[in-house]
Amino acid sequence: MRLRPDPLLPNDAVGIFLPSSPAREPFRGQGLQALRALGFRPREVKNPLAGEDFRSRPPRQALDELQAFFCDPGIKAVWAGRGGYGCNYLLPLLEELAIPAPKIVVASSDVSYLLWYLLDKRQMIVFYGPMAYSGLASGNYDREAVLAALTANQPPMSFEGEVLCPGRARGQLTGGCLSNFVSLLGTPCQPEVKGRILLLEDVNERPYRLDRMLWQCEQAGVFGRLRALLLGEFPGCFRDKAEKRSFYGRWRERLSGLGIPVIHDLPFGHAERARVLPLGVDAVIDTKTGAGRWQCAIGVKW
Repeated sequence: MRLRPDPLLPNDAVGIFLPSSPAREPFRGQGLQALRALGFRPREVKNPLAGEDFRSRPPRQALDELQAFFCDPGIKAVWAGRGGYGCNYLLPLLEELAIPAPKIVVASSDVSYLLWYLLDKRQMIVFYGPMAYSGLASGNYDREAVLAALTANQPPMSFEGEVLCPGRARGQLTGGCLSNFVSLLGTPCQPEVKGRILLLEDVNERPYRLDRMLWQCEQAGVFGRLRALLLGEFPGCFRDKAEKRSFYGRWRERLSGLGIPVIHDLPFGHAERARVLPLGVDAVIDTKTGAGRWQCAIGVKW
């Protein structure tokens, strides 16, 4: 049984933590404004604009700040500020993290590392969504969809994408950034995928790099253990529509023999109008209507 957090309510306080790259203006200010526009009260860590090289703060400090948010009863959710690089350094420390009660955790990109840990090691439902100082700051998110995923009394969520391989599947959702996922293959922190529906997405990776990472997943036996594979929009990855068609045509041939549904162009992570994907909940995929349709139970009852 997974730990299910309480939903967010209007005027709830959310803590913004920074486990990866440094925050910068004007994105920080824009992100704070976006959270307030969503109806929440943002609470920042001390010195949010600090940074050392490619990391916002040392891993131990990032862990302490995350711990403080989890222990503060006034904080109803913890929301990652931005991605970039550095959250992997938290992984050896996370066993020390005390979680008195589950809270909503929203993150994506480089902070996929933390989401997978909480999902697999702490059995928490977590949320793959736009981050405060990046996706929210830039406006690259679907406001109504974000609120529907994180607040109470919302209808079940459903999404559509382009069908690469048809089929029907039911399973538990997991997923995150593709480049982060492949970096964990063969390590003790490798995400659990057996019998699950896996989302993979990324940004600004040329097709040959995407191909190499998907090939690594294939050779590691990842795809053969899945119920279904979901792929994001991959913005900035394809030069034009012809290059994109060619890429997916090759992967259709490679994946079709698995007998699982594969859907691409789903609006998560680095997408143009990103939504929030709850991880650790059951979902159903059915492509018989010609479009990938799936539904998450998290929106039915908290």
